[in-house]
Amino acid sequence: MTQPELYQYALFLLSRRDYGKAELFARMKRRMYEKNDGIIDEALIEGVLDKLNEQHFLDDDRVVGLLMQGYVRKGYGPLRIKQEMRQKGFAETLVDHHFSQLDVDWFDIASEVRCKKFGDEIPKDFKEKSKQIRYLQYRGFFGDMVFELFK
Repeated sequence: MTQPELYQYALFLLSRRDYGKAELFARMKRRMYEKNDGIIDEALIEGVLDKLNEQHFLDDDRVVGLLMQGYVRKGYGPLRIKQEMRQKGFAETLVDHHFSQLDVDWFDIASEVRCKKFGDEIPKDFKEKSKQIRYLQYRGFFGDMVFELFK
């Protein structure tokens, strides 16, 4: 796979949605593996990524900000958002910087998520309460915050 082909493939991917550098690197590496009979030239991929970065087609800072806003809108908690960012390969410092910029009341979001899924009434039954606690923890909210909701 040549550099122009790889560049065109990267532009095709970026035209559909924003990617972080690490995620785009993995996609391009997989594509090169498929097209070159298992031969991967990481230097070529890095060159294409540098060219995209110079042209401002690739910007991890913008992508992290957009993804965080999307995850907050979907009702995910801080732990889940950080985990998703780690899986996408973003730098921890970049993620922490954007978290400090967020003006979010996590307690209110946890309450809204619980009410949307289970209704306004707080359960008296231990089994139902445990189910709701597990759900909120799965969504990425801190245990202290979740238990406070049920007091």
